Amino acid sequence: MALAAAIAVSTVASTAGAASKPQAGTYGGNAKVAIGDTFPGFCFSNNPNNSALMAVRTIYETLVEKSIGGDYIPLLAKSWSASSDFKSWTFNLRETVKFHDGTPFNADAVITNFNNITGRVALAAFVAGGLAGYAAKGYTVGTGSTFSANIAKMTKVSDYVVKFDLDRAQNDFPGTLYASGRFVMRAPSQAADRDTCLKKPVGTGPFKVEAGYTLINQDELKVVRNADYWRSAANGDKLPYLDSITFTNVKEASQRAAAVRKGTYDAGQFGSATEATFIRDLRQRKSVVTEYKSKIEFYPSLWLNQARDGSPFASKNARLAVLHCLDRVNYVKVRTKGETTIANALVQPASPMYTTRGFQKFDVAGAKTYVAAYKAETGKDLSFSFPSDVSTSAQANAKFFQSQWAKCGITANIVVEESAVIIAKAWNSSATSIKNQNAYDGFFATLFEGTDMTFNAPFILTDSWLPSLGAAAGGQTAALLRTALGSLLQLNKHSNTNVDKAIYDAQASATKLGAKTKFAEAAALLQGEAYMGSVEHFYFTIFVNKKNGLTNIGKTKLPEGKTQRVMTNWGIDWSGVQKIAGKG
Repeated sequence: MALAAAIAVSTVASTAGAASKPQAGTYGGNAKVAIGDTFPGFCFSNNPNNSALMAVRTIYETLVEKSIGGDYIPLLAKSWSASSDFKSWTFNLRETVKFHDGTPFNADAVITNFNNITGRVALAAFVAGGLAGYAAKGYTVGTGSTFSANIAKMTKVSDYVVKFDLDRAQNDFPGTLYASGRFVMRAPSQAADRDTCLKKPVGTGPFKVEAGYTLINQDELKVVRNADYWRSAANGDKLPYLDSITFTNVKEASQRAAAVRKGTYDAGQFGSATEATFIRDLRQRKSVVTEYKSKIEFYPSLWLNQARDGSPFASKNARLAVLHCLDRVNYVKVRTKGETTIANALVQPASPMYTTRGFQKFDVAGAKTYVAAYKAETGKDLSFSFPSDVSTSAQANAKFFQSQWAKCGITANIVVEESAVIIAKAWNSSATSIKNQNAYDGFFATLFEGTDMTFNAPFILTDSWLPSLGAAAGGQTAALLRTALGSLLQLNKHSNTNVDKAIYDAQASATKLGAKTKFAEAAALLQGEAYMGSVEHFYFTIFVNKKNGLTNIGKTKLPEGKTQRVMTNWGIDWSGVQKIAGKG
């Protein structure tokens, strides 16, 4: 069964100022934004990366958002509650929201979305019509199916109330529905057929695509004001303010920075992990640009694949050698100019997963000892491949590690490919076996983030579906998807079920301390067994050209008085952004 999928690899949180009254006469205006990512499509299996997600999030919205303080807060959902055992969650929906095609956002729409996200639509087609039936609906299936594996059943309680029943207790389930800003609600009409789902987005957001739009240019997306948008500003102004926004992929950070500096673009997004030089340059130009920066809440990891044919990382000696040869201090000094934090664990201390236990420190002599042990064990020199994006900055980062590993007697081969290609090959859901799911021996990917574990946990489980579930207990999802997709998200392909147990125990815990203890236990296993390591932790930022007149960024509150994070993995919320007339 071919289950096409792609996934993105980053997320973040941030701080913001208090809401303020918009300036008079600031409706209208067209914004131009430089981003560093392409648009792969708009269907359930398409996951735009980082800055491209910012554009997509002007069209679509999620049930749940995150506040400045990192708490989950209502967006399309109005409120929610859990059963005492955390196995049932009831969500109350907003009652005045419509999709861009005029259809109502309601319980039926939510269930339709999650029937697609979880894989139920494609599986029902498979059960009814075999491979031919699946072929007709397989385009709806993506890695979201694995990410949402704990959802056992969805029930329409009333027109605006949905109940989710889970296979296992999960005290942080609202985070699953947020999914780092990716479980957006699409109009049911968008799922009608493959082409419509992929190329013609229909959401509830403050902006929409123009009539007749179809995705052709993956480097650009223009959105226009949704006059029927459901939200208003605190002063009663109908949102949004801008007439249109055009997002353009400017791949090279040097060109993106120059475009924002010169005012060719109103704004541009950057990440300190790969673009620190240009961030530092822009930051010095305080009279020219304004910066909106996230917290350091992105935790890139080096994932070591134990299953791929020919990968050396089935050997712990090989894993230890590679992880002991990560020169974090010089990398942060040379490649990120001090704009990232040197990692002493997989995550930052604010994460409940934080522990330094088992974390592999930089030790060239120790790395060489493990290289020798690997050769004695296998008769082979230690050699492996890892991918790099095509951008100049990404390739320079990759070459830094390649050079460092060479000093430890390790040969690392860089595979240069576009990010979208790397993502598809790292999470190859059409693979017939676990050994072919991830095409790379090693992979630097930012999958850990933030101050909770909802998004992190699925990427380290041996199987996202409970192994104890039978076909009857788990339904079609557990019975048919476990073999094909159960380990898909986990790039290391480790088989240590003690990690799973620690995660399950943490999410079933009734206290934060109990959860933290178990999450840290899982991290200690990942670090101690050398399944993965980390070099640095970073932030995202957006720069806005002052002369072009964009204002009111990060100051629009949600209906309950909560304010979203200003800067996130998907950039900023554009619903309240204004452009002063006559500028730009």
